[in-house]
Amino acid sequence: MQFHLAEASRILFKTMPYLLLRIGIYCAIGLATAIYLALVSFIAKIFGGGGMIVFLIGLAILWGLLRLLQQYVLYLVKAGHIAVITEILDTGTLPPNINQFQYGKSIVTNLFKEVSLLFVVDRMVDGILRTINGAVEAAGNILPIPGMEGLVKIVNSVVNFSLTYIDETILSYSLSRKDENIWESAKRGVILYAQNWKPILTTAAAVAALNFVGFVLIFLLLLIPCAPFAMMTHNETLKFFWLALAFVLAYGLKQSVLKPLFQISILLTFRAATANQQPNPEWEAHLGSVSDKFRELQGKAAEFMRNKAAQPPPPPPPHYPGMGAR
Repeated sequence: MQFHLAEASRILFKTMPYLLLRIGIYCAIGLATAIYLALVSFIAKIFGGGGMIVFLIGLAILWGLLRLLQQYVLYLVKAGHIAVITEILDTGTLPPNINQFQYGKSIVTNLFKEVSLLFVVDRMVDGILRTINGAVEAAGNILPIPGMEGLVKIVNSVVNFSLTYIDETILSYSLSRKDENIWESAKRGVILYAQNWKPILTTAAAVAALNFVGFVLIFLLLLIPCAPFAMMTHNETLKFFWLALAFVLAYGLKQSVLKPLFQISILLTFRAATANQQPNPEWEAHLGSVSDKFRELQGKAAEFMRNKAAQPPPPPPPHYPGMGAR
């Protein structure tokens, strides 16, 4: 198993504008979340015995807002970052003197045309990947140790968490093909993953575990500056604020720094595993037999080709008298 961390770090630092943007966004979200949680905690205390219900309602509202933010604003930033990373992987560099944000956005929008299509493809691929991982019984293959059922369950949880790396890898593959038939590109990427699932999924599960360990370490480090402020106050709400601030900032740094670093690691693993390969028709037939979403993806790819074939050819260029005579 290779993590390619040295090469991944080199590529990540080439995208410093995106890296700083992600850090800034997540730190701002972290600060706002810590303030929100402190206020909810304060309001919950006012209600006394019913405070727990108030706190849980506050958490539910926060969860919904963060999910909405994650699925739209943050996902678009992430997709643009992946587009820039993919360009570096394909060509080794970026055009000089470019605005990385506009460049990443243009790559994504030129391919997907509409943002809604990006979300549709992502959700479809995610569903297919879950079917594939369930079919291959990933944990049992990665960790075939008798009598270790509890550990296998933990590994399964890590494997499921690692899917975010793999669906973004399929997005990168689609971007690298630059094929206007986005459904076909996603289908090919899924099949190539299925053909090479073991090295890719094993690496993805390993970096998902490293990502969690990194989060714990960052959280403990952030407690060093936050703990004195918590100890200096006798107000329980402020104590909770400093603890929450350390937690959400640690999560933000994990998402903005560790996540893209490990994502590049998976992209490099995928490219090494699938180099010079073509999608295997047998795997395509197998996936079509076990996944409704894969059959839907096949249908979308075929529909795109039918619609394209039905379009009238472009008109010939105008001919003027004397053209062609020399």
